[in-house]
Order: sequence, then C-alpha cells, then structure tokens
Amino acid sequence: MNWDAVGAIAESLAALGVIASLMYVALQVRQNSKLIDQSILATRSAMVHGISVSFSRFYELLAQDSELSDIYQRGIRGEVLTDNEVGRFESLIIIYVTWLEDADHQHMSDLYFEEDDTDPVEGMAFIFRPLLSSPIGRQWWSRVAEELTTPSLYAKITKIMAQWDNSED
Repeated sequence: MNWDAVGAIAESLAALGVIASLMYVALQVRQNSKLIDQSILATRSAMVHGISVSFSRFYELLAQDSELSDIYQRGIRGEVLTDNEVGRFESLIIIYVTWLEDADHQHMSDLYFEEDDTDPVEGMAFIFRPLLSSPIGRQWWSRVAEELTTPSLYAKITKIMAQWDNSED
C-alpha cells in the first residue's frame, strides 16, 4: 500500500468522523430544544397558576371575613363607610390592582401563552369594575393610582374606566 492510499483512507475516516460529530451535535441540539420548550411551558403554566392563586386569594379574603365582605358590598354600592372601612376598602383595591399589575407584567413578557393573546387586564375589567367604578374606587384611582402603578397599567385601566363612563352616557 502506498502513501496516497493511506492518505485517502485517513481523509475518508476523518470525513466520517466529521459526519458522526455533526449528527451528534444535531441530536444534542434537538434534545436541548425539546428541554427548552418544556421549560417554557412549565414557566407559562406556573405564571397562569400564580395569577389564578392571586385572584382566588382576593375572594378568599371576602369569604373568610364577613365584616370585610360587608364593607366590600357596601363600598361597591356607594354607601357611606367609616374612615376605617374606607381604609379597608382601599386595601382591597390595592390588593386587586397589585394582582392586575402582576398579570399585566406577565402578559407583556414573551413567556405568556402565544395562543392566548387576550390582555388579562382588559379581560378582567368586568370583575374589577365594581371596585374601581365605586365612588371610593374612583377617588382612590384619581388620588394615588398613577403613583402606585406602572405607566402601562395606569394607561390601560384609565382607558377602560373612560369606556365605562362613555357606556353610561
């Protein structure tokens, strides 16, 4: 066997090694992509679960405390509340707005479910309408909301509240 044949065999073996290496890298990339997709799905599921838990905790507060529930009901009806009751009603608003802030932030991230492009703040407007359209809620919103919320959430809710006002005309 001459040196040319040995060189050709070595080149063939090297080419097979490169092909095998590329196949291995392709397999690793595919497995890594699958793990990343699973991780994104788990993150998205955890986000949705967190939003659901926060939402349900708001109503757990009302269900567990009849006095607070009474304050909530009287507050959304626009009845007169004592200063202490106004403070508790405003605390409910803060809890709810904080939950909306979290939901809005998660929605604006690229991790939210792509097939669900519904804005959670707009989607939940019918639920927070009683709180924020009440006299105390409107006073609270105009007094402190801009300072306590992100510009994005403030703009969204202000726009929603304007739509409520226009629909009442």
